[in-house]
This record gives sequence, C-alpha cells and structure tokens, in this order.
Amino acid sequence: MTTNPQSINNQYATLSTSVQKTVEPPIFIFGCPRSGTSLLSRLIGSHPRIAIPFESHLYNTFYPWLKYYGDLNRPSNHERLIDDILATEVMRDWTPRLSRQDILTTISSYEFHDIIDGILRAWTYSQGKQRWGEKTPAHLFYWREILAAFPNMQVLHIVRDGRDVALSWKKARFGPKHMYPLAQQWVHHLETAERLKSKLGDKSFLEVRYEQLLQAPEQTMREICTFLHEEFAPEMLAFYKTGTAYPTDRSNQNNLSRPPMVSNIGKWRLDMSAQQLNIFESVAGPTLQKYGYPRQLRQANVSNLDILRFRWLEHPPRKFLAMMQNSKGHIDGLRRLKIYARLRLGL
Repeated sequence: MTTNPQSINNQYATLSTSVQKTVEPPIFIFGCPRSGTSLLSRLIGSHPRIAIPFESHLYNTFYPWLKYYGDLNRPSNHERLIDDILATEVMRDWTPRLSRQDILTTISSYEFHDIIDGILRAWTYSQGKQRWGEKTPAHLFYWREILAAFPNMQVLHIVRDGRDVALSWKKARFGPKHMYPLAQQWVHHLETAERLKSKLGDKSFLEVRYEQLLQAPEQTMREICTFLHEEFAPEMLAFYKTGTAYPTDRSNQNNLSRPPMVSNIGKWRLDMSAQQLNIFESVAGPTLQKYGYPRQLRQANVSNLDILRFRWLEHPPRKFLAMMQNSKGHIDGLRRLKIYARLRLGL
C-alpha cells in the first residue's frame, strides 16, 4: 500500500494550492527517526505559544489515497476523510483527542491541506496556544507537497551521528533491523533534507545538531527561538516535568521523562560491534564526514556478495520477527488496512 508521492495522479496537482488559513508560519520538525525529533518537539511544544502534537502520519498515510475520496468539497467525502484520519491509531493517541466537529468548526474550505491545517489548528486551540507545529519523520518525503501548501513554513531539521541513530533505531519497534539498511536510510533522510534546504534557504530552514542540543540545551533553544521569531521561554527546558502523555515506545518515554542526557552522545563507541561499524561506515562514511562526524575506520568495505546476504538473508527474518512482536504496529496496520479496503471496495 506504500505509494511514491511523485506517482500520485496528476489530477491532484490542484492540491498544491497554498493554504491561506494559517497566518503564522507552521513549524515542521524533520529528521531521521531516532535523531532527536521527539525531544525537539517536546522542547518546542512546551513554548507558551506553540503546540506540537504526537506524530500524525497524515501525509504518508492519506495523501496516496486521496483519489478514493472524490471531491472533498462534498460534505460526505470530506467528513469521511476526517473520520478516517481520526480512526487511525496515531490520531487516537493524541491527548486530547479531536472530534469531527472540532475540526469542521476550524476549517472553511476542504482541500486536503486545508483539512490538515484545520486538524492542527483545532488541536493547538485546545491547548490554549496560537501556533502549530508538526513532527512526523516520514513527512520529510512529502516536502514538495507540504511546501506547495504552506509556503511560509519554517523547518527545523535535527541531525545526529548516524551510528548512534542506527543503534537506537535498530532497537525500536519500527524501522530496519540490520545495519546495512539502517545506514542507507540515514543517508537517504539527510540527502532528502538537503534538497529541501536548497529550496527553502537559511531563512526558513535551520539545522539543529542533536549533540549540541544535549550539551547546551538553553543556548540551542535560544537560537531556535530566534529563528522562529519567538521569545525564549524558560519553561521549554522543563518539558519533562509537565507529565504530558507522549505515547512512544518505552525507551523513548524514559528519555523524555528527564532532562536532555549527554550520555546519549557517542554510545556507538561502546555498543557497536566491529562488524556493524564496518557495514555502517562502508555505506555512510562520506556522509558522516560531510556532517562533521569523523570516521572510525580508514577503509570500511563490504563486498557485493555481502550486500546480497544483508538484503535477502539476514535482514528479512530480523524484520519479520520484529514485526511479529510489534503489537501496537499490528493495531495500527489493521486500522489502516480496514480504511484502505473500504476505500478500494467503495464501501
């Protein structure tokens, strides 16, 4: 059911019409999973004017399915889309949860991007705040569609040493389970972010280093607030004291329940095996250097035969086992499958 956003039918090109409802620049947090996107969203979401909910997955789930909803100006169609969005597992995790009426009272037009804007504004208003942000790592790959709809968007892109990213991501209940695809995905995320940066420029795109955020959180947050044209708010640094629910996995929850931990920097030096390091740096060595993370190995290398083994023998069973153990992922997948099946069957 995964669809490349570039392959969406041309009849939906009209969806690039700019959303005019959001006056203040929306904030999009991008970054490879396990690069600190959750930490950054919690920090910024503790600002008295800015609200950032849990991940939404609105674009990567629903943008490829829009052709099944028909003309969204028809009440039955846009109400069905809104109901389907609210039925997904990630949206059911939002606190407080939104209702269809919450959203309908916030929007006045019904293009897809207007509905997204309405959802995020409705949740923002429920928090007594004025400006919304959004954090879903997968949305990076829909940056063209998002930028066309929100040309005044501001982007915060967080970067972390890929070796630490890979070790953390490998343990998560989602994502790749072998060092080779982990390295590939880290590089892919950074290359995609570079294309977005070249389009936006420095006035609308700020790169944030995870390591700097942990070592100097106040200085980093002051720089971010300056970029966002917001006053620095000390309560951002106390995000972990709010007790606000953030339904991520247990490891991430533990990290988000305490101040930024410098001990999370360079964990790969102790936890990454020599084989894992060789695989990762053989794929991502140039990217590590480009971003100022020195390589550990002078000549990391894997053979073509090794790559075939990684792709077809070693990774698939590890990924399958992880999927079988991911009960929350099963629920999410079944909810999406149910929505997709109804759309395809015209029910």
